[in-house]
Amino acid sequence: MKESLSNQNKEFESLVGELSQTVQQVSDPIAIGAMLYSIAEEKRSSNLVLRELNAKFDSILQQLQVISQRLNEMEKKNEKTLSNTSISERDQEVLEYVKEKGKVCAEALQQKFNYKGKNAGSARLSKLFKDGLLEKTYVGRKVYYQAR
Repeated sequence: MKESLSNQNKEFESLVGELSQTVQQVSDPIAIGAMLYSIAEEKRSSNLVLRELNAKFDSILQQLQVISQRLNEMEKKNEKTLSNTSISERDQEVLEYVKEKGKVCAEALQQKFNYKGKNAGSARLSKLFKDGLLEKTYVGRKVYYQAR
């Protein structure tokens, strides 16, 4: 406890030591008044800086709250979209195949699932794209799909 007090006294002396010595040496009330005025001005300017910082932090917090609300709304919207979309077993197999391969075109789907023409594969991939489960990339005349 005594050590804590001595540390605080040392810290206090280092902060106001010079000022307290000057006050003790100077008995002129005008000099003391001038020093007190300069201390008050320093305190006022420090308070202004702190107010500005608090205002900036409040602004940042408001922006983060808005972003968080928008993200939550987007997640709810995506969950509703996925829950409203009924996926057949074959569509699930196609999704797994697309995830496994990375990028898939209608011809690859035709070969994998033994479709007679590539229109069947194209239609299935297009449906999954419209449901928001796949992304579409055009490479020349071919269309490649990849998982989101």
